[in-house]
Amino acid sequence: MPQLKNYREVGIFDLMSAPLNPIGAFDAEQFKKDVRALLEEKKDEQFLAVDLTGLDFVYSDAYNAFIMFQQEMASKGGLFAVLSNNKIIVDGLKKAGLDKNIRVFAFEADMMSFSLQSHSVEAEKAEPAEDSQPAAVASQNTTRSEEPRAAALDRHTGAHRRFTKSFNAIIKDDKKKQQKGLDVPFDEEPSSARTVIIVVLLLLAAIGGTLAFFMF
Repeated sequence: MPQLKNYREVGIFDLMSAPLNPIGAFDAEQFKKDVRALLEEKKDEQFLAVDLTGLDFVYSDAYNAFIMFQQEMASKGGLFAVLSNNKIIVDGLKKAGLDKNIRVFAFEADMMSFSLQSHSVEAEKAEPAEDSQPAAVASQNTTRSEEPRAAALDRHTGAHRRFTKSFNAIIKDDKKKQQKGLDVPFDEEPSSARTVIIVVLLLLAAIGGTLAFFMF
């Protein structure tokens, strides 16, 4: 007589049935034995889950079993999950901090959706490397677009360029300089001959004044 399977496939997961003890509670020791038997059958098992639907609570020994198999699946790059929509069980997993590493699904449909998403991610990773070539084309276009910009910024100087002094570039100290000579081209600069004439006139005036004093 063929042995009855105590798990079923849901997406990428092998969903284990929850073994119960005589009082109707989750039997952690039997669960460990069932999982070990499955792992002996499937050496490459990566995605394992346990169906807690219909249970109102689980004890700490169940948590320890979940942690053990979660670590084992993670070492293979897989995942351990729990199927339950009971608030008491879900809250208990959260309080124990198991929800950080163990995935909790409320319904089998959620497990299927997760499986499809995981399959899509794996398919994208397996795509040929040629699909990444458009990115290289984009980088080449970027290089070409930068060439005109670089040419615009390349401003050469030489005889063909004329530079003018802007109004704002006038040095303020120039205003304090005494303006003379060519700085004021429209002002007449006094000549040396004019200076001599003035000196002579002053001397004549002084001599004339002296003579008039003695005569009168």
